[in-house]
Amino acid sequence: MESNLSGLVPAAGLVPALPPAVTLGLTAAYTTLYALLFFSVYAQLWLVLLYGHKRLSYQTVFLALCLLWAALRTTLFSFYFRDTPRANRLGPLPFWLLYCCPVCLQFFTLTLMNLYFAQVVFKAKVKRRPEMSRGLLAVRGAFVGASLLFLLVNVLCAVLSHRRRAQ
Repeated sequence: MESNLSGLVPAAGLVPALPPAVTLGLTAAYTTLYALLFFSVYAQLWLVLLYGHKRLSYQTVFLALCLLWAALRTTLFSFYFRDTPRANRLGPLPFWLLYCCPVCLQFFTLTLMNLYFAQVVFKAKVKRRPEMSRGLLAVRGAFVGASLLFLLVNVLCAVLSHRRRAQ
C-alpha cells in the first residue's frame, strides 16, 4: 500500500487561512453576539423570577443551559483577544470547560427539548390508555442515561486528547 503522505504540505509552508484583521473582526463579532445572547437569556431568567412563574420547569432549565453555554462561549472568544496560542494550550479542566462542555450543553438542551416533546405525546396518549403512564418514566430514564453516557464519553475524549497533545 502506498502512503498518502506524499501530498502533504510541509509545516513551514502553511499560512493562516484568514488575515489577522479578519480574524480579529470575527472574534469581536462572535464575542459580541454571544454576550448579547447571554444578557438576553439572563434578562429572561430574571423575568421568570420577577413574575413568579414556576422556577423549576422545562423553560427555566432550558434558559439556564443556554445561559451557561453563552457564558462559556463568550469567555472562550474573549480569550482570543489577549493571547490566542495560550488559549489553545489550556490545562485539562479549562480546556474541557471552554471547548468540550458547550458541546455537552448543546446535547443536554436537545435532549431536554426531546423529553418535553415526549412528555406532551405521552400525556396525550395516557388520556386514552392509562397503562402508558409508566412509559414516560422509562423515557425519562433513557434520556438521563443518554445524557450521562454522552458526558462520560466527552470527558474521556477530552482527557485522552489532552494527554496525547502533552506527549
